[in-house]
Amino acid sequence: MLAMFKTNFVKHWPVLLLLLVQLLAGIIISPMRSFFPIYATEQLAYTAAAASAIVAAGQFVGMITSLIGGTVSDSIGHKWALALGLAASALGSAFYFTRALWLVTVLWIVGVIGLTFITLGGQSYLNAAVSKANLGALSALYNWGFTLGGALSSPGAGWLLDQYGFSALGWALVGLSLAGAVTAGLLPRQSHATTETHSAPFRALMSYGNIVRRPIILTLGMLRFLPTCYYGMAMVLLPLLIKAHSGSNTAVALFTTIMLIVASLAQIIAGRAADRLGRRAPTLINYSILIVATVGATFFSDVLWGIYVFGILGVSAAWALSTLMPTLVADAAPVEEHGRIFGFLHLLWNAGMIVGSLIGGALVEIAVGLPFAVTTLSNVAALILAALFFRLIARHGLNAH
Repeated sequence: MLAMFKTNFVKHWPVLLLLLVQLLAGIIISPMRSFFPIYATEQLAYTAAAASAIVAAGQFVGMITSLIGGTVSDSIGHKWALALGLAASALGSAFYFTRALWLVTVLWIVGVIGLTFITLGGQSYLNAAVSKANLGALSALYNWGFTLGGALSSPGAGWLLDQYGFSALGWALVGLSLAGAVTAGLLPRQSHATTETHSAPFRALMSYGNIVRRPIILTLGMLRFLPTCYYGMAMVLLPLLIKAHSGSNTAVALFTTIMLIVASLAQIIAGRAADRLGRRAPTLINYSILIVATVGATFFSDVLWGIYVFGILGVSAAWALSTLMPTLVADAAPVEEHGRIFGFLHLLWNAGMIVGSLIGGALVEIAVGLPFAVTTLSNVAALILAALFFRLIARHGLNAH
């Protein structure tokens, strides 16, 4: 028994270490995001508009640097992209030490670039280190790092702020980020870079055109973009609608807690199903659930129970689809291209978040259910494209397990 345990540990320790790094990333990122607007408005006396503009600028830069991050991951190695991202996060967390607008903005953007590299390096490393047969379940555990990390760090960050202030929170985030960077550096190299990508990163960056022109990659990109439009819209509108109907911050907190629990369960169910049944059925089922959720929200977003039920259902389906995405990438392209493909998908994720939030904010002024009606149509299109994606997989003889 002991020998078997040692064998399994030796075999799987890189994945276990990656999950630890991802948990550290979740612990860092959640308070960095959550408390930045509070720091900007309360401590620095910025307007809410100025704080929002800084956040939006960071998201835009993150979108642009996604392609660079994917190339770096394929060129120098996934673990080094992950370590660089955590090091950038350490530098970005230093915005808590300054009050200069230009420096706060620059450091925030550096932190967002770090998050981009963390996402791309971590996802690419997971795909390189894990067999396709187990990728679904481990992808779910990997994504838990953000949810569990956020749940673990939020109370501690709140206590630290109340007791010692924002500088103490900044030092804690810097220290944890550096610890994560060192831990990522201990990972064994899993990059499957070709001689071309390793020796000529610029040429690898230029190869994006050839990669994304493939019908199967374009289809995969739309499968990432379309549900993210819903998610970006939902993350803005659902808390506002709950607060408007209930008048209670507790109701919003309860919704968030239930949503995280249900979404975590949905992730592990989807991941296990992908490993056992193949990717096609879980993917199509979750797009169908997302459509049911948006239809329900279209007609019942004017009542509190409708927002809870269909909001939680839709967000959980979106999280499950996010868990399935690495398995779809693994089936659609060779592993030496995964960093760049994840970069392309992360660009579309950022674009979807921006488009969804803007459309949601504009349409809700016309009718409460209208944003959900529009995303119903987009997700019907996504369901059709998902069916097309698996046909392309079969036509090209790729393994969809």
